[in-house]
Amino acid sequence: PWPYTIFQRGFDLVLGEQPSDKIFRFTYTLGEGMWLPLSKSFVIPPAELAINPSAKCKTDMTVMEDAVEVREELMTSSSFDSLEVLLDSFGPVRDCSRDNGGCSKNFRCIADRKLDSTGCVCPTGLSPMKDGTGCYDRHVGVDCSDGFNGGCEQLCLQQMVPLPDDPLLYNIFMFCGCIEDYKLGTDGRSCQLISESCPEGGDCGESRELPMNQTLFGEIFYGYNNHSKEVAPGQVLKGTFRQNNFARGLEQQLPDGLVVATVPLENQCQEELSDPTPDPEFLTGMVNFSEVSGYPLLQHWKVQSVMYHVRLNQLTISQSFSNALHSLDGATSRGDFVALLDQFGNHYIQEAVYGFEESCSIWYPNRQVQRQLWLEYEDISKGNSPSDESEERERDPKVLTFPEYIASLSESGTKRMAAGVRMECQSRGRCPSSCPLCHVTSSSDTPAEPILLEVTKAAPIYELVTNNQTQRLLQEATMSSLWCSGSGDVIEDWCRCDSSAFGADGLPTCAPLPHPILRLSTVHEPSSTLVVLEWGHSEPPIGVQIVDYLLRQEKVTDRMDHSKVETETVLSFVDDIISGAKSPCAMPAQVPDRLSSTISLIIRCLEPDTTYMFTLWGVDNTGRRSRSSDVTVKTPCPVVDDVKAQEIADKIYNLFNGYTSGKEQQTAYNTLLDLGSPSLHRVLYHYNQHYESFGEFTWRCEDELGPRKAGLILSQLGDLSSWCNGLLREPKISLQRSSLKYLACRYSEIKPYGLDWLELSRDLKKTCEEQTLSVLYNDYGDKDY
Repeated sequence: PWPYTIFQRGFDLVLGEQPSDKIFRFTYTLGEGMWLPLSKSFVIPPAELAINPSAKCKTDMTVMEDAVEVREELMTSSSFDSLEVLLDSFGPVRDCSRDNGGCSKNFRCIADRKLDSTGCVCPTGLSPMKDGTGCYDRHVGVDCSDGFNGGCEQLCLQQMVPLPDDPLLYNIFMFCGCIEDYKLGTDGRSCQLISESCPEGGDCGESRELPMNQTLFGEIFYGYNNHSKEVAPGQVLKGTFRQNNFARGLEQQLPDGLVVATVPLENQCQEELSDPTPDPEFLTGMVNFSEVSGYPLLQHWKVQSVMYHVRLNQLTISQSFSNALHSLDGATSRGDFVALLDQFGNHYIQEAVYGFEESCSIWYPNRQVQRQLWLEYEDISKGNSPSDESEERERDPKVLTFPEYIASLSESGTKRMAAGVRMECQSRGRCPSSCPLCHVTSSSDTPAEPILLEVTKAAPIYELVTNNQTQRLLQEATMSSLWCSGSGDVIEDWCRCDSSAFGADGLPTCAPLPHPILRLSTVHEPSSTLVVLEWGHSEPPIGVQIVDYLLRQEKVTDRMDHSKVETETVLSFVDDIISGAKSPCAMPAQVPDRLSSTISLIIRCLEPDTTYMFTLWGVDNTGRRSRSSDVTVKTPCPVVDDVKAQEIADKIYNLFNGYTSGKEQQTAYNTLLDLGSPSLHRVLYHYNQHYESFGEFTWRCEDELGPRKAGLILSQLGDLSSWCNGLLREPKISLQRSSLKYLACRYSEIKPYGLDWLELSRDLKKTCEEQTLSVLYNDYGDKDY
C-alpha cells in the first residue's frame, strides 16, 4: 500500500562489526509478486535532535536503479548457504599472536569470527565496563565509567585483582573513596567531613537520604514530565543539610544547593478576572442551543500569590536514580529506558515558583444574566470603597471580590442563582494574611508551606548522564516516548514504528494523529440556515503530518435518539473547500497562519429547525485517520421580519374592513398565500392583537375568502414545530443582521502532500477573495447581545 523503507549500515571487514551511522536507505515496492527495491539512497546522518526540534526537510542523494538489475544483484550476492559461511569467507576476525590482538586491558582476544563479537571478549564471569575499556565483576564493586562516577560522591578508585582460576587474567575492581578531611559513609558511596562533631549519642555515619517531598520546596528534587506538566513520582536528585541554608521569611533550613529569592509583597497578591466566553464544553458534542438565550457563558477568576523563586544550582543524583541507571547498559532494550522515564520523568527541574493560588469558575445561562450580575457587583463594590467621612474605612477598606458576591447571592437564596448561575472554586495552599482577595478560607489543616505553582525551567534528564553510550540511548528513548509513544525510533522528523506498532489496517500506530476537537464558533451563533464550525490545527514537529481534514454532514430526522440519518455529505477540506472545487455551501472563514492555528468553516444551505450532525477527522499522508470529533446542533426557527408582518396585518385589516370586492379578496389571498408559515404566524398574532374586536383572523379569512381558500392559507400554520410555534407568539421579535467574512476560492489544484499550513493563508490570497456574507437572526424578548 505504500513503499516500504529500511535503513542499512556499512560493514567493517577488519573489526567484523557495523558502524553506528546508517548510510543506505533501501525503498521497496510490491511488483511481480515480490518486494523489489525501488531506489537506493545515500543517507546524510541526522544531527542529534533536541527535545523540541523544528521539523527540517533533508534531501537524500538518491540513486535510481532498474528493478531487474537490482534483483539480479541481490540473487548473486546472496549465494552463501549460511551466515557462518559468509563470515568465514572474510578470514579470522583478529590476529591474537601479538599485543593481545589489540584488545584493551583485561579483554581476551579470540580469532574466531562471530556476528556479535569484535574479537575481544571478557573472561568468564566478568562483564564489559560501560565505556568498553575493560572487564569487571558487576556483582562486586562499582563501575567508574558508568557516567555517574560509579555512584560515588567524590572519588571512584580501581585496582587490578588476579582471577583465582587463571592468575594471568585479572578483574578490574572499582570502589569509592574520599578526599582529604572526609571519610567514607556507611553506605560505601557518600563522604562526610571528619571534623563534623557527632551529636551526643548520635551516629557519625552518613545520614540516610531524606525523601525530598518531606522538605520545603521538595518537588524540585523530583523528576518532571514536560508532556503532562506534572512532577514525576521518582526522586532524581538529592539534597544534603551539611551547611545552614536559610532564606528570608523562612524558619526551616533548606537543602544544600537551593537558592531562594523572596518576591516583594506588592507582587504577592494578583487578581485576574477573564472576559466571559462561551462555555467550551457546550460548543462540542450534543449542543442544546437555544436561540432565545444564546450561548451559556463561562468566566474564570484567579488570585495568585507568587512568594518564592527557587533555583537549583547543585546537582547530586539520588541513590534510587543512580541504582536505576546502574541496571542499564548498551544491551538494555528501549522499553527499559522508557520505563525509567515513566518513573523519573523525562526532565529534571532547575527553576520553579512557589506560593498560593485560588481559582473559581462561574457559569451563566446567557450573556444577559452575566451583564446584569456584573453591573450590580460594580455598584456594590463602589459602596465598599473608602470615603472621606469614615476614618475607619480609610484605615481598613473592605475588599469585595466577584466570587464573594456570587456566593452571597447563593447563600441568600436569590432566585437568579436558581436560574442557572453556578460557581466552583478550589484553593492550592494556604492564603497568606497579606492578601485580602482570597475567597476560600483555608482550613487549619492546610499546610502553611507554599506549594509549587509552575516549573519555569527544566532540562532533559539525559543531560545528567556523562557516559556517552548511556546518554545516547536515554536520549533516543526520551525522543521515542515523547513522539513515538515509546514504540518506535525518531528518524529525522518522523517515527519509524516497531513491528508491533501497526494496526489491523496495516498502518503505523506509534505516532498517533492529534485529535482535532470540532466545536461551534465562539463568536458566531447558529442562524436558521447557517452554522460556523471551527477546530484547532496542531501537529507535533516529529512523527505526524496532517495533509487534510474530512468533514461529514448528516441531517438527522429522529430527534429522540439522533439515529436516523436522512442525508450525508463528506467534504475534503483541501480538495473540496479551499480548492474551490465543489463547496458552494461550505466556505473557509479562517485558515491557519503564523499567528493563529484555528480553522473556521461556514456551513450554509441548512434547513431551519432541523438537527444536523457534523463529524471531523484529521488525515495523514498514509491515509490514516485520527479519532473523530462531532457536533450535533438544531438550527434555530425560521427568520421572520416582524415589522413587515405587522404591516401586512394592517393591510389585511384594511382589505377586510367594510365591503370587500373580488379584487380585494384576491389581493388578500395572494398576499397571505405567499407569506410562508413563520410570517403567517406573526400576521395572525398582530392582527388578533389589534383587530380581534373586528373579528378573529381565522374567522375573518373564512368569511371573506371562503372555506377552500382560507383552508389553503391556514394549513401553512401547521408546518412548524411546537417549539417554533411557541416562539412566534412572543410579544417582541426583532430582526438582527450580522456580517461574516469568508474566502471565495476559485478552482485551483492544491497538492495535499505539499501543503504548508503556516503559509496557507498567504497562498490562498492568490486564489481566494475575501468577501462578506450577511446573516439574519431573530431576537426573542429582550435578549441582549
